[in-house]
Amino acid sequence: MRRARLWFTVWMLFWVPVILWSYGPGNFFWTCNVAQFLILLALWSRNRLLLSSQVGTVLLVGVFWAPDFLLGLFSGGALANFTEYMFNPELPLLARVTSLFHIGVPVLAVWLVYRVGYDGRGPWLQSALTVAVLPATWLLTDPERNVNWLQEPLGLEQVWLPEPAFVVAMMILYPVLLFWPGHLLTRFVLRCAGPGRRRVTS
Repeated sequence: MRRARLWFTVWMLFWVPVILWSYGPGNFFWTCNVAQFLILLALWSRNRLLLSSQVGTVLLVGVFWAPDFLLGLFSGGALANFTEYMFNPELPLLARVTSLFHIGVPVLAVWLVYRVGYDGRGPWLQSALTVAVLPATWLLTDPERNVNWLQEPLGLEQVWLPEPAFVVAMMILYPVLLFWPGHLLTRFVLRCAGPGRRRVTS
């Protein structure tokens, strides 16, 4: 755990300036980017609940992100959907390379909860955090950046609800479509991996 804490800290010390220089601070509001900060905090505070709140999110996103990126690689970017930005030459290459954390961080997070145990209250905490993250995203980020898909979910222009109502709807959809499925996937992966140092708690 000590080595994981130190190496992840080094990674964050590298990643944060790259993102600030490339995209600006608004990019940190993306759910997976928030997850990295919370995982770092969980490592240093040794907070198993906080760590468990993030593992399902990064794992489920990684499950979709990695194949989409591979399709993009084999098709020259033509078949990429939500990893299309990885093949945009107008974006800084170094910043795009750092997005490979969508593959590495899920592996790290699963390994960490395998070592210390998984707290099943994690998705409840993640849902509560989203109540703060999504309104902050809406208020503080550039709408053109579509951070957390609050303007164009999955590339579709949001024309169904007034913006405040849509933010509230997303507070419900994120747990239903991401956090709880991620929770179930995490439990499945941990059970397939066999007993860790501590049991999975509900």
